[in-house]
Amino acid sequence: MAFLKSPRNMTIALYLRLLALVYLCAFALLLPQAEGLYSVSGIAPVADYNLFLLATCCGCLFSLLLFFSIAEPIVLFLLYVAYLYIVVVGQEFLSFQWDTLLHETGFISIFLGRSRYFSFSEKTNRIAIVALMWLTFRLMFSSGYVKVMSEVASDSSWLSLTALTYHFETQPLPTPLAIFCNAAPLLLSKIACAAALAIELIVPFFIFFGARARIVAAALFTVLQLVIALTGNYGFFNFLSVVICLPLIADSEVQWLFRFFKLNGLRQLLLKVNVNARENRHRLIRIVENVISAAAFSVIVFASIVSISLTVFGREVYNSLPAPLAISYSLCQNFGISSTYGLFAVMTRNRPELIVEGSVDGIEYKAYEFNYKVGDIHRAPPIVAPYMPRLDWQMWFAALRAESGAGPDRWFVHFLSCLAQGDKSVLGLIKTNPFAGAPPKYLRVKLYKYKFATPEMLASSGQWWQREEIGIYLNQR
Repeated sequence: MAFLKSPRNMTIALYLRLLALVYLCAFALLLPQAEGLYSVSGIAPVADYNLFLLATCCGCLFSLLLFFSIAEPIVLFLLYVAYLYIVVVGQEFLSFQWDTLLHETGFISIFLGRSRYFSFSEKTNRIAIVALMWLTFRLMFSSGYVKVMSEVASDSSWLSLTALTYHFETQPLPTPLAIFCNAAPLLLSKIACAAALAIELIVPFFIFFGARARIVAAALFTVLQLVIALTGNYGFFNFLSVVICLPLIADSEVQWLFRFFKLNGLRQLLLKVNVNARENRHRLIRIVENVISAAAFSVIVFASIVSISLTVFGREVYNSLPAPLAISYSLCQNFGISSTYGLFAVMTRNRPELIVEGSVDGIEYKAYEFNYKVGDIHRAPPIVAPYMPRLDWQMWFAALRAESGAGPDRWFVHFLSCLAQGDKSVLGLIKTNPFAGAPPKYLRVKLYKYKFATPEMLASSGQWWQREEIGIYLNQR
Protein backbone atom coordinates (compact mmCIF):
# COMPACT_ATOMS: atom_id res chain seq x y z
CA MET A 1 0.00 0.00 0.00
CA ALA A 2 1.92 2.98 -1.34
CA PHE A 3 0.10 5.57 0.73
CA LEU A 4 1.83 4.24 3.86
CA LYS A 5 5.19 5.43 2.52
CA SER A 6 4.26 9.12 2.71
CA PRO A 7 4.70 11.12 5.93
CA ARG A 8 1.46 11.84 7.80
CA ASN A 9 2.57 14.43 10.36
CA MET A 10 -0.18 16.93 9.57
CA THR A 11 -2.88 14.26 9.46
CA ILE A 12 -1.84 12.82 12.81
CA ALA A 13 -1.48 16.24 14.43
CA LEU A 14 -4.93 17.39 13.29
CA TYR A 15 -6.55 14.06 14.12
CA LEU A 16 -5.23 14.06 17.70
CA ARG A 17 -6.34 17.66 18.27
CA LEU A 18 -9.86 16.80 17.12
CA LEU A 19 -9.87 13.59 19.16
CA ALA A 20 -8.96 15.70 22.19
CA LEU A 21 -12.07 17.80 21.59
CA VAL A 22 -14.21 14.66 21.33
CA TYR A 23 -12.81 13.41 24.63
CA LEU A 24 -13.44 16.81 26.19
CA CYS A 25 -17.08 16.68 25.08
CA ALA A 26 -17.45 13.16 26.46
CA PHE A 27 -16.01 13.99 29.88
CA ALA A 28 -16.99 17.62 30.44
CA LEU A 29 -20.60 17.26 29.28
CA LEU A 30 -21.07 14.34 31.66
CA LEU A 31 -20.15 16.44 34.69
CA PRO A 32 -23.47 18.38 34.94
CA GLN A 33 -25.31 15.04 35.01
CA ALA A 34 -22.99 13.09 37.28
CA GLU A 35 -24.57 13.95 40.63
CA GLY A 36 -28.13 13.18 39.56
CA LEU A 37 -27.13 9.94 37.90
CA TYR A 38 -24.38 8.49 40.08
CA SER A 39 -24.22 10.11 43.53
CA VAL A 40 -25.40 8.23 46.61
CA SER A 41 -28.90 9.65 46.15
CA GLY A 42 -28.79 9.48 42.34
CA ILE A 43 -30.70 7.29 39.91
CA ALA A 44 -27.92 4.70 39.52
CA PRO A 45 -25.51 5.18 42.45
CA VAL A 46 -21.93 3.98 41.96
CA ALA A 47 -19.94 2.40 44.74
CA ASP A 48 -17.40 5.22 44.85
CA TYR A 49 -18.94 8.37 43.45
CA ASN A 50 -15.91 10.48 44.37
CA LEU A 51 -13.64 8.23 42.30
CA PHE A 52 -16.09 8.47 39.39
CA LEU A 53 -16.08 12.25 39.69
CA LEU A 54 -12.28 12.30 39.91
CA ALA A 55 -11.95 10.16 36.77
CA THR A 56 -14.30 12.48 34.89
CA CYS A 57 -12.47 15.64 35.99
CA CYS A 58 -9.11 14.05 35.17
CA GLY A 59 -10.50 13.15 31.75
CA CYS A 60 -11.20 16.84 31.14
CA LEU A 61 -7.64 17.72 32.16
CA PHE A 62 -6.10 14.96 30.01
CA SER A 63 -8.18 16.14 27.04
CA LEU A 64 -6.70 19.61 27.34
CA LEU A 65 -3.18 18.19 27.65
CA LEU A 66 -3.71 16.17 24.50
CA PHE A 67 -5.07 19.21 22.66
CA PHE A 68 -1.88 21.10 23.45
CA SER A 69 0.27 18.07 22.53
CA ILE A 70 1.69 17.48 26.01
CA ALA A 71 3.07 14.00 26.70
CA GLU A 72 0.78 12.50 24.07
CA PRO A 73 1.54 8.76 24.53
CA ILE A 74 0.95 8.89 28.29
CA VAL A 75 -2.05 11.21 28.05
CA LEU A 76 -3.72 9.07 25.37
CA PHE A 77 -3.31 6.00 27.56
CA LEU A 78 -4.74 7.83 30.59
CA LEU A 79 -7.70 9.06 28.55
CA TYR A 80 -8.44 5.52 27.45
CA VAL A 81 -8.27 4.22 31.03
CA ALA A 82 -10.35 7.07 32.48
CA TYR A 83 -13.14 6.66 29.95
CA LEU A 84 -13.07 2.89 30.29
CA TYR A 85 -13.55 3.26 34.04
CA ILE A 86 -16.51 5.63 33.90
CA VAL A 87 -18.25 3.50 31.25
CA VAL A 88 -17.77 0.30 33.25
CA VAL A 89 -19.33 1.83 36.36
CA GLY A 90 -21.81 3.97 34.41
CA GLN A 91 -24.26 1.12 33.72
CA GLU A 92 -27.15 1.79 31.32
CA PHE A 93 -26.48 5.49 31.05
CA LEU A 94 -23.03 4.98 29.48
CA SER A 95 -23.79 2.01 27.25
CA PHE A 96 -24.30 3.66 23.87
CA GLN A 97 -22.45 2.77 20.69
CA TRP A 98 -20.55 6.05 20.64
CA ASP A 99 -19.17 5.26 24.09
CA THR A 100 -17.88 1.96 22.70
CA LEU A 101 -16.60 3.67 19.56
CA LEU A 102 -14.64 6.18 21.63
CA HIS A 103 -13.10 3.29 23.56
CA GLU A 104 -11.86 1.55 20.44
CA THR A 105 -10.73 4.78 18.80
CA GLY A 106 -8.90 5.82 21.95
CA PHE A 107 -7.09 2.52 22.28
CA ILE A 108 -5.79 2.61 18.69
CA SER A 109 -4.84 6.27 19.01
CA ILE A 110 -2.44 5.56 21.86
CA PHE A 111 0.01 4.36 19.21
CA LEU A 112 -0.05 7.70 17.42
CA GLY A 113 1.29 9.53 20.46
CA ARG A 114 4.44 11.68 20.19
CA SER A 115 6.41 13.63 22.75
CA ARG A 116 9.87 15.06 23.37
CA TYR A 117 10.91 12.11 25.50
CA PHE A 118 9.06 9.21 23.91
CA SER A 119 7.37 8.74 20.56
CA PHE A 120 6.06 5.70 18.78
CA SER A 121 7.90 5.00 15.54
CA GLU A 122 6.60 5.98 12.14
CA LYS A 123 6.04 2.32 11.40
CA THR A 124 3.80 2.02 14.47
CA ASN A 125 2.02 5.25 13.49
CA ARG A 126 1.30 3.89 10.04
CA ILE A 127 -0.12 0.64 11.38
CA ALA A 128 -2.33 2.63 13.76
CA ILE A 129 -3.57 4.70 10.80
CA VAL A 130 -4.49 1.47 8.98
CA ALA A 131 -6.28 0.27 12.12
CA LEU A 132 -8.33 3.49 12.18
CA MET A 133 -9.19 3.04 8.49
CA TRP A 134 -10.35 -0.50 9.24
CA LEU A 135 -12.42 0.83 12.16
CA THR A 136 -14.04 3.38 9.84
CA PHE A 137 -14.86 0.62 7.36
CA ARG A 138 -16.37 -1.58 10.08
CA LEU A 139 -18.43 1.26 11.54
CA MET A 140 -19.93 2.35 8.23
CA PHE A 141 -20.36 -1.04 6.59
CA SER A 142 -21.81 -2.64 9.71
CA SER A 143 -24.31 0.21 10.04
CA GLY A 144 -25.64 -0.50 6.55
CA TYR A 145 -25.37 -4.28 6.71
CA VAL A 146 -27.48 -4.69 9.86
CA LYS A 147 -30.18 -2.47 8.37
CA VAL A 148 -30.54 -4.63 5.28
CA MET A 149 -30.04 -8.09 6.79
CA SER A 150 -32.18 -7.56 9.88
CA GLU A 151 -35.03 -6.41 7.68
CA VAL A 152 -35.01 -9.75 5.83
CA ALA A 153 -36.21 -11.44 8.98
CA SER A 154 -38.42 -8.68 10.40
CA ASP A 155 -39.80 -5.87 8.26
CA SER A 156 -38.94 -4.32 4.93
CA SER A 157 -38.74 -0.60 5.66
CA TRP A 158 -35.07 -0.32 4.65
CA LEU A 159 -35.34 -2.66 1.68
CA SER A 160 -38.47 -0.87 0.47
CA LEU A 161 -36.72 2.47 1.08
CA THR A 162 -39.47 3.67 3.42
CA ALA A 163 -37.43 3.69 6.65
CA LEU A 164 -37.00 7.47 6.64
CA THR A 165 -40.77 7.94 6.63
CA TYR A 166 -40.56 6.71 10.25
CA HIS A 167 -37.05 7.62 11.34
CA PHE A 168 -37.26 11.39 11.73
CA GLU A 169 -40.38 11.15 13.88
CA THR A 170 -39.44 8.14 16.01
CA GLN A 171 -35.73 8.72 16.72
CA PRO A 172 -34.85 9.41 20.37
CA LEU A 173 -34.21 13.17 20.25
CA PRO A 174 -35.11 14.81 16.93
CA THR A 175 -34.15 18.38 16.06
CA PRO A 176 -36.55 21.05 14.70
CA LEU A 177 -35.47 20.21 11.14
CA ALA A 178 -36.77 16.66 11.57
CA ILE A 179 -40.42 17.73 11.33
CA PHE A 180 -39.84 19.09 7.82
CA CYS A 181 -37.83 16.03 6.74
CA ASN A 182 -40.66 13.88 8.06
CA ALA A 183 -43.10 15.74 5.81
CA ALA A 184 -40.96 15.32 2.68
CA PRO A 185 -42.57 13.67 -0.38
CA LEU A 186 -42.28 9.88 -0.48
CA LEU A 187 -40.06 9.91 -3.59
CA LEU A 188 -37.56 12.28 -1.98
CA SER A 189 -37.60 10.20 1.21
CA LYS A 190 -36.85 7.04 -0.78
CA ILE A 191 -33.99 8.74 -2.65
CA ALA A 192 -32.47 9.85 0.67
CA CYS A 193 -32.87 6.35 2.09
CA ALA A 194 -31.17 4.80 -0.94
CA ALA A 195 -28.33 7.34 -0.70
CA ALA A 196 -27.79 6.55 2.98
CA LEU A 197 -27.65 2.80 2.30
CA ALA A 198 -25.25 3.33 -0.60
CA ILE A 199 -22.91 5.41 1.57
CA GLU A 200 -22.96 2.78 4.30
CA LEU A 201 -22.81 -0.37 2.15
CA ILE A 202 -20.84 0.55 -0.99
CA VAL A 203 -18.69 3.58 -0.20
CA PRO A 204 -16.75 1.85 2.64
CA PHE A 205 -15.04 -0.31 0.01
CA PHE A 206 -13.57 2.87 -1.54
CA ILE A 207 -11.14 2.81 1.39
CA PHE A 208 -9.24 0.00 -0.32
CA PHE A 209 -8.97 1.64 -3.76
CA GLY A 210 -6.45 4.45 -3.68
CA ALA A 211 -6.06 7.98 -2.34
CA ARG A 212 -8.75 9.64 -4.47
CA ALA A 213 -11.31 6.97 -3.61
CA ARG A 214 -10.54 7.42 0.08
CA ILE A 215 -11.04 11.18 -0.19
CA VAL A 216 -14.44 10.58 -1.81
CA ALA A 217 -15.30 8.13 0.95
CA ALA A 218 -14.29 10.57 3.69
CA ALA A 219 -16.34 13.34 2.05
CA LEU A 220 -19.47 11.20 1.71
CA PHE A 221 -19.16 9.83 5.25
CA THR A 222 -18.87 13.42 6.51
CA VAL A 223 -21.96 14.52 4.56
CA LEU A 224 -23.95 11.59 5.96
CA GLN A 225 -22.91 12.42 9.53
CA LEU A 226 -23.74 16.09 8.99
CA VAL A 227 -27.25 15.23 7.80
CA ILE A 228 -27.76 12.90 10.78
CA ALA A 229 -26.55 15.62 13.16
CA LEU A 230 -28.88 18.22 11.61
CA THR A 231 -31.95 16.02 12.10
CA GLY A 232 -31.19 14.25 15.38
CA ASN A 233 -29.22 14.66 18.61
CA TYR A 234 -26.72 11.82 19.02
CA GLY A 235 -24.28 13.29 21.51
CA PHE A 236 -20.72 13.30 20.22
CA PHE A 237 -21.32 10.35 17.86
CA ASN A 238 -21.41 12.35 14.62
CA PHE A 239 -18.38 14.42 15.63
CA LEU A 240 -16.38 11.28 16.47
CA SER A 241 -17.50 9.50 13.29
CA VAL A 242 -16.17 12.39 11.19
CA VAL A 243 -12.91 12.56 13.16
CA ILE A 244 -12.06 8.90 12.54
CA CYS A 245 -12.50 9.54 8.80
CA LEU A 246 -9.58 11.96 8.84
CA PRO A 247 -6.90 9.23 8.56
CA LEU A 248 -8.41 8.39 5.15
CA ILE A 249 -6.88 11.63 3.88
CA ALA A 250 -3.15 11.72 3.21
CA ASP A 251 -0.91 14.41 4.67
CA SER A 252 -0.52 16.28 1.37
CA GLU A 253 -4.29 16.59 0.92
CA VAL A 254 -4.73 17.86 4.49
CA GLN A 255 -2.09 20.52 3.90
CA TRP A 256 -3.74 21.48 0.61
CA LEU A 257 -7.05 21.97 2.44
CA PHE A 258 -5.37 24.31 4.91
CA ARG A 259 -3.86 26.35 2.07
CA PHE A 260 -7.15 26.38 0.15
CA PHE A 261 -9.09 27.77 3.13
CA LYS A 262 -6.20 30.16 3.95
CA LEU A 263 -5.52 28.58 7.35
CA ASN A 264 -1.75 28.81 7.15
CA GLY A 265 -1.46 30.02 10.74
CA LEU A 266 -3.27 26.95 12.04
CA ARG A 267 -1.27 24.79 9.68
CA GLN A 268 2.00 26.07 11.10
CA LEU A 269 0.72 25.61 14.65
CA LEU A 270 -0.17 21.97 13.99
CA LEU A 271 3.20 21.31 12.42
CA LYS A 272 4.92 22.98 15.36
CA VAL A 273 3.53 20.49 17.87
CA ASN A 274 5.64 17.81 16.21
CA VAL A 275 8.91 19.77 16.04
CA ASN A 276 10.11 18.61 19.43
CA ALA A 277 8.78 15.06 19.02
CA ARG A 278 11.47 12.56 18.34
CA GLU A 279 11.74 8.85 17.97
CA ASN A 280 13.62 6.90 20.59
CA ARG A 281 16.92 5.53 19.32
CA HIS A 282 17.79 3.49 22.38
CA ARG A 283 17.72 -0.12 21.30
CA LEU A 284 16.11 -1.51 24.44
CA ILE A 285 13.30 1.05 24.38
CA ARG A 286 12.69 0.36 20.70
CA ILE A 287 12.51 -3.39 21.36
CA VAL A 288 9.99 -2.86 24.17
CA GLU A 289 7.93 -0.60 21.92
CA ASN A 290 7.94 -3.16 19.12
CA VAL A 291 6.83 -5.93 21.46
CA ILE A 292 4.01 -3.83 22.94
CA SER A 293 2.87 -2.61 19.53
CA ALA A 294 2.95 -6.09 17.99
CA ALA A 295 0.92 -7.51 20.86
CA ALA A 296 -1.61 -4.67 20.80
CA PHE A 297 -2.18 -4.75 17.06
CA SER A 298 -2.46 -8.54 17.11
CA VAL A 299 -5.25 -8.18 19.65
CA ILE A 300 -6.90 -5.45 17.56
CA VAL A 301 -6.81 -7.60 14.41
CA PHE A 302 -8.24 -10.62 16.21
CA ALA A 303 -11.00 -8.72 18.02
CA SER A 304 -12.03 -6.63 15.02
CA ILE A 305 -12.26 -9.66 12.72
CA VAL A 306 -14.45 -11.46 15.24
CA SER A 307 -16.60 -8.32 15.63
CA ILE A 308 -17.33 -7.86 11.96
CA SER A 309 -17.85 -11.63 11.58
CA LEU A 310 -20.49 -11.43 14.30
CA THR A 311 -22.19 -8.64 12.37
CA VAL A 312 -22.17 -10.55 9.07
CA PHE A 313 -22.67 -14.14 10.20
CA GLY A 314 -24.39 -13.79 13.55
CA ARG A 315 -23.87 -15.15 17.05
CA GLU A 316 -22.88 -18.56 15.70
CA VAL A 317 -19.40 -17.18 15.08
CA TYR A 318 -18.86 -16.61 18.80
CA ASN A 319 -20.40 -19.94 19.73
CA SER A 320 -18.04 -21.75 17.34
CA LEU A 321 -14.90 -20.19 18.81
CA PRO A 322 -12.71 -22.40 21.00
CA ALA A 323 -13.12 -21.52 24.66
CA PRO A 324 -9.77 -19.66 24.96
CA LEU A 325 -10.58 -17.47 21.93
CA ALA A 326 -14.13 -16.82 23.14
CA ILE A 327 -12.80 -15.72 26.53
CA SER A 328 -10.18 -13.56 24.81
CA TYR A 329 -12.80 -11.83 22.70
CA SER A 330 -14.99 -11.21 25.74
CA LEU A 331 -12.02 -9.60 27.46
CA CYS A 332 -11.43 -7.41 24.41
CA GLN A 333 -15.04 -6.25 24.62
CA ASN A 334 -14.76 -5.61 28.35
CA PHE A 335 -11.69 -3.44 27.74
CA GLY A 336 -13.30 -1.58 24.84
CA ILE A 337 -10.79 -2.83 22.28
CA SER A 338 -13.42 -3.88 19.77
CA SER A 339 -17.17 -4.11 19.40
CA THR A 340 -19.98 -4.58 16.90
CA TYR A 341 -21.71 -1.55 15.40
CA GLY A 342 -24.97 -0.73 13.66
CA LEU A 343 -27.83 1.60 14.60
CA PHE A 344 -31.52 1.38 13.64
CA ALA A 345 -31.38 -2.16 12.34
CA VAL A 346 -35.14 -2.37 12.85
CA MET A 347 -37.12 0.84 12.59
CA THR A 348 -39.45 1.97 15.35
CA ARG A 349 -42.67 2.82 13.53
CA ASN A 350 -44.52 4.45 16.43
CA ARG A 351 -43.32 6.93 19.02
CA PRO A 352 -44.38 5.95 22.54
CA GLU A 353 -43.60 8.46 25.28
CA LEU A 354 -43.83 8.20 29.05
CA ILE A 355 -45.22 11.22 30.88
CA VAL A 356 -44.47 11.26 34.61
CA GLU A 357 -47.06 13.01 36.77
CA GLY A 358 -47.38 13.75 40.47
CA SER A 359 -50.18 14.71 42.83
CA VAL A 360 -50.57 15.78 46.44
CA ASP A 361 -54.18 14.58 46.73
CA GLY A 362 -54.47 11.76 44.20
CA ILE A 363 -56.97 13.79 42.16
CA GLU A 364 -55.16 16.65 40.44
CA TYR A 365 -51.94 15.59 38.69
CA LYS A 366 -49.18 17.77 37.30
CA ALA A 367 -46.60 16.62 34.78
CA TYR A 368 -42.83 16.75 35.20
CA GLU A 369 -41.24 18.30 32.13
CA PHE A 370 -37.87 16.98 31.00
CA ASN A 371 -35.15 19.19 29.57
CA TYR A 372 -34.99 17.55 26.16
CA LYS A 373 -37.31 14.54 26.01
CA VAL A 374 -40.54 14.97 24.06
CA GLY A 375 -43.39 16.06 26.32
CA ASP A 376 -45.14 19.41 25.85
CA ILE A 377 -46.72 19.29 22.38
CA HIS A 378 -46.01 23.00 21.83
CA ARG A 379 -42.31 22.82 22.66
CA ALA A 380 -39.86 22.63 19.77
CA PRO A 381 -37.48 19.66 19.64
CA PRO A 382 -34.07 20.66 21.01
CA ILE A 383 -30.64 21.11 19.47
CA VAL A 384 -28.22 19.88 22.13
CA ALA A 385 -25.47 17.81 20.46
CA PRO A 386 -22.67 17.21 21.27
CA TYR A 387 -24.25 17.30 24.74
CA MET A 388 -25.60 13.86 25.59
CA PRO A 389 -28.59 14.02 28.01
CA ARG A 390 -28.30 10.51 29.37
CA LEU A 391 -31.59 10.42 31.31
CA ASP A 392 -33.64 11.81 28.40
CA TRP A 393 -32.16 9.19 26.09
CA GLN A 394 -32.94 6.35 28.49
CA MET A 395 -36.52 7.56 28.77
CA TRP A 396 -36.90 6.75 25.06
CA PHE A 397 -35.90 3.15 25.72
CA ALA A 398 -38.15 3.02 28.80
CA ALA A 399 -41.11 4.05 26.63
CA LEU A 400 -40.35 1.27 24.13
CA ARG A 401 -40.35 -1.23 27.00
CA ALA A 402 -43.67 0.11 28.23
CA GLU A 403 -45.23 -0.14 24.76
CA SER A 404 -44.07 -3.76 24.46
CA GLY A 405 -45.73 -4.64 27.75
CA ALA A 406 -42.48 -5.18 29.64
CA GLY A 407 -42.03 -4.00 33.19
CA PRO A 408 -39.86 -1.02 34.11
CA ASP A 409 -36.09 -1.25 34.46
CA ARG A 410 -34.63 -0.99 37.93
CA TRP A 411 -33.19 2.49 37.24
CA PHE A 412 -36.64 3.79 36.26
CA VAL A 413 -38.23 2.56 39.48
CA HIS A 414 -35.40 4.20 41.42
CA PHE A 415 -35.91 7.40 39.42
CA LEU A 416 -39.56 7.53 40.49
CA SER A 417 -38.53 6.93 44.10
CA CYS A 418 -36.15 9.88 43.88
CA LEU A 419 -38.98 12.08 42.59
CA ALA A 420 -41.22 10.89 45.42
CA GLN A 421 -38.53 11.91 47.91
CA GLY A 422 -37.92 15.25 46.22
CA ASP A 423 -34.24 14.49 45.71
CA LYS A 424 -32.59 17.70 44.50
CA SER A 425 -29.77 16.03 42.59
CA VAL A 426 -32.21 14.03 40.47
CA LEU A 427 -34.60 16.97 40.07
CA GLY A 428 -31.63 18.86 38.64
CA LEU A 429 -31.76 16.53 35.62
CA ILE A 430 -35.27 17.62 34.59
CA LYS A 431 -36.69 20.94 33.43
CA THR A 432 -39.59 21.60 35.80
CA ASN A 433 -40.54 20.45 39.29
CA PRO A 434 -44.22 21.21 39.87
CA PHE A 435 -43.82 20.33 43.56
CA ALA A 436 -41.17 22.75 44.76
CA GLY A 437 -42.67 23.08 48.24
CA ALA A 438 -42.93 19.39 49.08
CA PRO A 439 -42.66 16.16 47.07
CA PRO A 440 -45.89 14.61 45.77
CA LYS A 441 -47.67 11.84 47.65
CA TYR A 442 -48.76 10.13 44.47
CA LEU A 443 -46.93 9.40 41.21
CA ARG A 444 -48.20 7.90 38.01
CA VAL A 445 -46.71 7.30 34.59
CA LYS A 446 -48.91 7.59 31.52
CA LEU A 447 -48.10 6.08 28.14
CA TYR A 448 -48.83 8.20 25.07
CA LYS A 449 -48.40 7.80 21.35
CA TYR A 450 -46.81 10.89 19.77
CA LYS A 451 -46.52 11.94 16.15
CA PHE A 452 -45.26 15.08 14.48
CA ALA A 453 -47.77 17.79 13.72
CA THR A 454 -47.90 18.86 10.09
CA PRO A 455 -45.84 21.89 9.02
CA GLU A 456 -49.16 23.67 8.38
CA MET A 457 -50.33 22.98 11.93
CA LEU A 458 -46.98 24.18 13.25
CA ALA A 459 -47.27 27.42 11.30
CA SER A 460 -50.85 28.13 12.39
CA SER A 461 -50.82 27.06 16.06
CA GLY A 462 -47.19 26.57 17.04
CA GLN A 463 -47.92 22.90 17.81
CA TRP A 464 -44.98 20.57 17.12
CA TRP A 465 -46.58 17.30 18.21
CA GLN A 466 -49.88 15.48 18.31
CA ARG A 467 -50.49 12.84 20.92
CA GLU A 468 -52.94 10.15 21.95
CA GLU A 469 -53.18 8.66 25.43
CA ILE A 470 -52.75 4.87 25.55
CA GLY A 471 -53.17 4.34 29.27
CA ILE A 472 -51.52 4.33 32.68
CA TYR A 473 -48.25 2.42 32.80
CA LEU A 474 -47.42 2.72 36.50
CA ASN A 475 -49.01 3.97 39.69
CA GLN A 476 -46.89 4.65 42.76
CA ARG A 477 -47.74 5.86 46.23
